[in-house]
Amino acid sequence: MKHLKRYCFFFFVLVLIILLLQNEACTKEYSFEGTNVDTMRTDTTDTIPSPPSTFPQCSLCDSSDSLTLGQWSFKTGNAYVCGTFSNSGFFAGAARTAFTFFGPSACSDDTGIVVSVYLPVPLDQDRYEITTANTAFYYYDHNGTSDIFQSRMSSVFSVTVKSYIYATHIVTGTFNGIVYKTNGDTAYISEGRFIAPLH
Repeated sequence: MKHLKRYCFFFFVLVLIILLLQNEACTKEYSFEGTNVDTMRTDTTDTIPSPPSTFPQCSLCDSSDSLTLGQWSFKTGNAYVCGTFSNSGFFAGAARTAFTFFGPSACSDDTGIVVSVYLPVPLDQDRYEITTANTAFYYYDHNGTSDIFQSRMSSVFSVTVKSYIYATHIVTGTFNGIVYKTNGDTAYISEGRFIAPLH
Protein backbone atom coordinates (compact mmCIF):
# COMPACT_ATOMS: atom_id res chain seq x y z
CA MET A 1 0.00 0.00 0.00
CA LYS A 2 2.88 2.34 0.83
CA HIS A 3 4.41 1.73 -2.60
CA LEU A 4 1.05 2.34 -4.28
CA LYS A 5 0.76 5.75 -2.61
CA ARG A 6 4.32 6.58 -3.68
CA TYR A 7 3.61 5.60 -7.32
CA CYS A 8 0.35 7.60 -7.30
CA PHE A 9 2.23 10.63 -5.98
CA PHE A 10 4.95 10.34 -8.65
CA PHE A 11 2.28 9.96 -11.36
CA PHE A 12 0.53 13.07 -10.02
CA VAL A 13 3.79 15.08 -10.11
CA LEU A 14 4.59 13.81 -13.63
CA VAL A 15 1.17 14.86 -14.95
CA LEU A 16 1.57 18.31 -13.38
CA ILE A 17 5.04 18.77 -14.91
CA ILE A 18 3.74 17.75 -18.35
CA LEU A 19 0.90 20.27 -18.08
CA LEU A 20 3.27 23.03 -17.01
CA LEU A 21 5.75 22.34 -19.81
CA GLN A 22 3.17 21.99 -22.54
CA ASN A 23 4.24 23.93 -25.66
CA GLU A 24 2.16 25.63 -28.28
CA ALA A 25 2.12 23.99 -31.73
CA CYS A 26 1.08 25.18 -35.18
CA THR A 27 -2.61 24.32 -34.96
CA LYS A 28 -5.17 24.43 -32.23
CA GLU A 29 -8.56 22.77 -32.14
CA TYR A 30 -11.11 24.15 -29.73
CA SER A 31 -13.61 21.77 -28.20
CA PHE A 32 -15.15 24.31 -25.78
CA GLU A 33 -17.52 21.74 -24.37
CA GLY A 34 -19.65 20.90 -27.38
CA THR A 35 -19.37 23.93 -29.68
CA ASN A 36 -18.29 23.71 -33.31
CA VAL A 37 -14.61 22.88 -33.75
CA ASP A 38 -12.49 25.53 -35.49
CA THR A 39 -8.83 25.21 -36.38
CA MET A 40 -6.53 28.14 -35.75
CA ARG A 41 -3.73 28.45 -38.30
CA THR A 42 -0.57 30.19 -37.15
CA ASP A 43 1.42 29.62 -40.36
CA THR A 44 -0.20 32.49 -42.28
CA THR A 45 -0.32 36.27 -42.19
CA ASP A 46 -4.14 36.22 -42.41
CA THR A 47 -6.15 37.30 -39.41
CA ILE A 48 -6.10 34.54 -36.80
CA PRO A 49 -9.58 33.67 -35.55
CA SER A 50 -10.13 34.08 -31.84
CA PRO A 51 -11.73 31.41 -29.69
CA PRO A 52 -15.33 32.07 -28.65
CA SER A 53 -15.51 34.86 -26.07
CA THR A 54 -17.71 32.82 -23.75
CA PHE A 55 -18.28 29.19 -23.02
CA PRO A 56 -21.64 27.63 -23.79
CA GLN A 57 -23.86 27.29 -20.76
CA CYS A 58 -23.61 23.95 -18.98
CA SER A 59 -26.89 22.68 -17.56
CA LEU A 60 -24.99 20.72 -14.88
CA CYS A 61 -23.44 23.90 -13.42
CA ASP A 62 -25.54 26.37 -11.42
CA SER A 63 -23.90 29.25 -9.57
CA SER A 64 -26.54 29.08 -6.83
CA ASP A 65 -25.57 25.49 -5.94
CA SER A 66 -23.41 24.91 -2.89
CA LEU A 67 -20.09 23.17 -3.43
CA THR A 68 -19.34 19.87 -1.75
CA LEU A 69 -15.99 18.27 -0.97
CA GLY A 70 -14.02 17.61 -4.15
CA GLN A 71 -15.69 20.24 -6.33
CA TRP A 72 -14.60 23.49 -8.02
CA SER A 73 -16.36 26.21 -10.01
CA PHE A 74 -15.76 29.61 -11.60
CA LYS A 75 -17.36 32.19 -13.85
CA THR A 76 -15.93 33.67 -17.06
CA GLY A 77 -17.96 36.11 -19.11
CA ASN A 78 -21.56 34.93 -18.87
CA ALA A 79 -20.64 31.27 -18.43
CA TYR A 80 -20.45 29.36 -15.19
CA VAL A 81 -18.13 26.34 -15.24
CA CYS A 82 -17.86 23.61 -12.62
CA GLY A 83 -16.27 20.23 -12.06
CA THR A 84 -14.64 17.77 -9.72
CA PHE A 85 -11.08 16.92 -8.70
CA SER A 86 -9.10 14.03 -10.11
CA ASN A 87 -6.49 14.73 -7.47
CA SER A 88 -5.45 17.30 -4.87
CA GLY A 89 -2.65 17.52 -2.33
CA PHE A 90 0.50 19.13 -1.00
CA PHE A 91 3.71 19.33 -3.03
CA ALA A 92 6.42 17.05 -1.70
CA GLY A 93 9.15 18.83 0.21
CA ALA A 94 7.23 22.11 0.38
CA ALA A 95 6.63 21.95 4.16
CA ARG A 96 2.85 22.28 3.59
CA THR A 97 3.27 25.70 1.95
CA ALA A 98 2.21 24.60 -1.57
CA PHE A 99 -0.66 22.54 -2.90
CA THR A 100 -2.40 21.79 -6.16
CA PHE A 101 -5.71 20.46 -7.39
CA PHE A 102 -6.95 19.46 -10.81
CA GLY A 103 -9.85 17.73 -12.50
CA PRO A 104 -12.32 17.73 -15.39
CA SER A 105 -15.29 20.02 -15.94
CA ALA A 106 -18.77 18.61 -15.38
CA CYS A 107 -19.84 18.92 -19.01
CA SER A 108 -16.67 17.76 -20.76
CA ASP A 109 -14.01 15.27 -19.68
CA ASP A 110 -11.72 16.93 -22.27
CA THR A 111 -11.56 20.22 -20.36
CA GLY A 112 -10.80 21.07 -16.77
CA ILE A 113 -8.59 23.02 -14.40
CA VAL A 114 -5.18 22.80 -12.78
CA VAL A 115 -4.50 25.21 -9.93
CA SER A 116 -1.21 25.39 -8.02
CA VAL A 117 -0.98 27.55 -4.90
CA TYR A 118 2.15 28.74 -3.04
CA LEU A 119 1.41 30.14 0.40
CA PRO A 120 3.42 32.52 2.62
CA VAL A 121 2.71 30.34 5.69
CA PRO A 122 2.45 26.57 6.11
CA LEU A 123 -0.87 24.81 6.57
CA ASP A 124 0.39 23.14 9.73
CA GLN A 125 -2.56 24.24 11.88
CA ASP A 126 -6.04 25.65 11.36
CA ARG A 127 -5.68 28.68 9.06
CA TYR A 128 -8.08 31.31 7.76
CA GLU A 129 -8.12 34.09 5.15
CA ILE A 130 -4.71 33.62 3.52
CA THR A 131 -4.45 35.31 0.11
CA THR A 132 -1.62 34.77 -2.33
CA ALA A 133 -0.91 35.85 -5.90
CA ASN A 134 1.88 33.26 -6.12
CA THR A 135 -0.31 30.87 -8.10
CA ALA A 136 -0.69 29.12 -11.44
CA PHE A 137 -4.06 28.53 -13.14
CA TYR A 138 -4.75 26.52 -16.31
CA TYR A 139 -8.02 25.62 -17.98
CA TYR A 140 -6.86 22.79 -20.22
CA ASP A 141 -8.19 21.20 -23.40
CA HIS A 142 -7.13 17.59 -24.05
CA ASN A 143 -8.18 17.91 -27.71
CA GLY A 144 -5.84 20.83 -28.37
CA THR A 145 -2.17 21.55 -28.13
CA SER A 146 -2.38 24.44 -25.66
CA ASP A 147 -4.53 25.58 -22.76
CA ILE A 148 -7.80 27.47 -23.24
CA PHE A 149 -6.90 29.81 -20.34
CA GLN A 150 -3.59 30.26 -18.58
CA SER A 151 -2.48 32.67 -15.88
CA ARG A 152 0.81 34.54 -16.26
CA MET A 153 3.17 36.02 -13.71
CA SER A 154 2.75 39.44 -15.37
CA SER A 155 -0.95 39.62 -14.40
CA VAL A 156 -2.58 39.09 -11.03
CA PHE A 157 -4.32 35.81 -10.39
CA SER A 158 -4.95 35.19 -6.71
CA VAL A 159 -6.20 32.39 -4.49
CA THR A 160 -7.62 32.88 -1.01
CA VAL A 161 -7.63 30.03 1.48
CA LYS A 162 -10.84 30.85 3.32
CA SER A 163 -10.22 28.03 5.77
CA TYR A 164 -7.95 25.07 6.29
CA ILE A 165 -8.95 22.66 9.05
CA TYR A 166 -5.92 20.68 10.17
CA ALA A 167 -7.91 17.81 11.74
CA THR A 168 -9.76 17.05 8.48
CA HIS A 169 -7.11 18.33 6.00
CA ILE A 170 -9.87 20.13 4.08
CA VAL A 171 -9.15 23.45 2.40
CA THR A 172 -11.93 25.78 1.25
CA GLY A 173 -11.10 28.72 -0.93
CA THR A 174 -11.76 31.17 -3.71
CA PHE A 175 -9.83 32.35 -6.78
CA ASN A 176 -10.01 35.05 -9.44
CA GLY A 177 -7.86 37.01 -11.83
CA ILE A 178 -6.69 37.71 -15.34
CA VAL A 179 -5.95 34.79 -17.67
CA TYR A 180 -4.75 34.58 -21.26
CA LYS A 181 -6.31 32.84 -24.22
CA THR A 182 -4.26 31.03 -26.87
CA ASN A 183 -4.36 34.08 -29.17
CA GLY A 184 -2.98 36.36 -26.43
CA ASP A 185 -6.28 38.07 -25.55
CA THR A 186 -7.18 38.29 -21.88
CA ALA A 187 -10.22 37.03 -20.01
CA TYR A 188 -11.27 37.33 -16.39
CA ILE A 189 -11.98 34.45 -14.05
CA SER A 190 -14.32 35.43 -11.22
CA GLU A 191 -16.27 33.74 -8.44
CA GLY A 192 -13.86 30.81 -8.36
CA ARG A 193 -14.53 28.39 -5.52
CA PHE A 194 -13.09 25.06 -4.37
CA ILE A 195 -13.26 22.57 -1.51
CA ALA A 196 -10.41 20.06 -1.57
CA PRO A 197 -8.89 17.39 0.65
CA LEU A 198 -5.12 17.89 1.06
CA HIS A 199 -2.91 14.94 1.98
